[in-house]
Parts: sequence; structure tokens; C-alpha cells
Amino acid sequence: KRKYRIRVSFIVMQLTNVVVQARLNCDLDLRALANALVNVRYDPSRFSGLIWQHRNIGGNCLLFANGKINCNGKCDTIQLGVRRLRRYSRLLQRKGCHVTLSHVRVLTASASHRLDGRVTLDRIPYDFRYEPELFPAVMFTRKGIHFTLHFSGALLITGIKTSRDLQNVIYSTLLELNVCL
Repeated sequence: KRKYRIRVSFIVMQLTNVVVQARLNCDLDLRALANALVNVRYDPSRFSGLIWQHRNIGGNCLLFANGKINCNGKCDTIQLGVRRLRRYSRLLQRKGCHVTLSHVRVLTASASHRLDGRVTLDRIPYDFRYEPELFPAVMFTRKGIHFTLHFSGALLITGIKTSRDLQNVIYSTLLELNVCL
């Protein structure tokens, strides 16, 4: 019998952006909030939402008059994105708005990963798009998650919705790509 050694390395993937959305269950007066808050941009002729960047919380917060709130920015975990959203809503409560969070959900998340070696087109096991005149990377999609693979080994993953996507789709794809290189 032949013995084969299989090198299993830990998959180190870094979340780069998490976008979380919720309802505040109240209507907001964005003009009054723009006057009351610091580090706020509000120009209704250009964009209907209020853009808020708090120094201590981090990330960006988008507030809309119908009571929806979006929060995005660099996060290490999805739970940190949800915690950031809760901190922004808590500051709105302190300003006198009667807000209660409901329907909190992750819209999307993106991540980056570095493969062990350089990529060649003939070793990629998936149906992919590659148009070097337009963009110098290989793009493919698996189960609604978009992968952009650069020839240096850098991989950008977008469209992550749940932690199940990480386990079922992304980790298996990364293992297959590492084996193929």
C-alpha cells in the first residue's frame, strides 16, 4: 500500500466589509438630526439618506426618513456589524428619537483570502469568466457567492449572507482551490 501525505492548512479568511440593515419602527426628521449630530452629511438633492460617521463606533451609518437604518464598514465578524448597528440606534435614542430595532438582517458581507501559490487558468476547476482586456482576474460564482481570483493568489469573496454560506460554500471552494494549485 502507498501512503499519501495530505497537507491540510488552516484557511485564514479575513472579513473586509459587513452591511447590516434594520428597521427603527419610527419616522425620522433627517434635517433635525443633521443639525443635532456631529460628522453628518445630508443633502437631499443628491441622496435621500443621511450619512453618519461616528468616530468611536466606526463604519458608516445611513439613515432614511422611513425609519430604515443601514450600517456598513470594516468588521472582523458579522456580530460586530450588528453590535455597531445597535450602538448607532442607541445614540439616536439618546437624542430623543423613539426608536426600537426590528428586522435586523445582514444584507451582504465580503471577505479576502490569500491562496498558497500562483494561479494558472488550466488548473481552475470551475466555469469562469476571464476577459483580460476588461479586468485582469478570473471571476466565477458558486451558489450565489461571487469569487474574484487574481493570478497572484489574492481572492475576493462577495455576496456572503449567512454563516452557513461560509461553511457550506466558501470553505469547500477554498479547499478545492488550494488542492488545485
